[in-house]
Amino acid sequence: MNNMNGTDNAIIAKEALAQYDINVVSVSPIAQSGAAIFKIEDNRGLLYSLRVHVPKSSTLEKIWTRRDVLESELIWLDALCRDTSLTLPLPLRNQQGSYVTQIGEINCTMLTWVPGEQKQYFTNEQELKSTAEMTAALHRQASMWQPPISFVRPTYDIARVRLALNMLKQRVRENLLDAQDVRILITAGEKAIALLGSLPKNKLTWGISHNDLLPGNIVYVDGVANPIDFGACGYSFFLNDLACTFCFIHPHSRQQYIDWYGKHFPLPNDYVTRLEGLFITSRLTSIIHTLGLPDVNDWLPTDVQKSASREFGRYVTGKSFLFTGTPFWE
Repeated sequence: MNNMNGTDNAIIAKEALAQYDINVVSVSPIAQSGAAIFKIEDNRGLLYSLRVHVPKSSTLEKIWTRRDVLESELIWLDALCRDTSLTLPLPLRNQQGSYVTQIGEINCTMLTWVPGEQKQYFTNEQELKSTAEMTAALHRQASMWQPPISFVRPTYDIARVRLALNMLKQRVRENLLDAQDVRILITAGEKAIALLGSLPKNKLTWGISHNDLLPGNIVYVDGVANPIDFGACGYSFFLNDLACTFCFIHPHSRQQYIDWYGKHFPLPNDYVTRLEGLFITSRLTSIIHTLGLPDVNDWLPTDVQKSASREFGRYVTGKSFLFTGTPFWE
């Protein structure tokens, strides 16, 4: 279904909107990643986000668009809206009382629009501090929340890391990636897999997490961070959220971020070791999505080469990289 075009998605969006008690005055396509996003305005000036769950990437696993998986995402969002003071997208039910609206074989969901400014990068200390505090608030709620029996979300486990490694190997066989660069990524991945397999899972380390807290999935109002786009949420180590965010934070700023976070949610004593392993696995599992993007061959070889010579290369040789060195994006 990921080969559908914008016109197809717009038609589906129009059919889905008819199943909500909203007097629509405008429908604007915004973006497409895990889903095609439409900004909706009603006759009262209220804004909504309609998601047509057709991924842009051809390699995204089908579980992410399953009805029960989407319903579970919105169940957690609803709980977060009740249990925290965060400003969040509130899920809406359709006229049949369901969070998921099915149009043919395509699932659609609707949420309130969270106003604010989205940025490509973190631009100041206040944004980082608020993001750290917001992440801790998500983890506090998740550590205490009991999902319903019907709740089902994907797990960020060793199997997903191995899937990413196998996809990289295939790209080498197709002569699309440098074999030596990929060899370093695979060695680092195997080392991180061994670490993650030994980590304890309890209420303070493991649970439902956002797993995609990059700048584009955060909106800011007067420096206050508000999370959006929970489409990648699933079971993982809580520190995976920090590892994901650290892909967009310079090494020199990461300790301060950790300190801010640690004031609101407990950190394990060996958090540096865990964060470095999770940084490696987070970078690898993101490849599952990126390998299916139309323009991936234009930039991935350079990305892999930089990763291999920087964080992954240091990790393989036992050198710490979390707070030093040149990040892969520079």
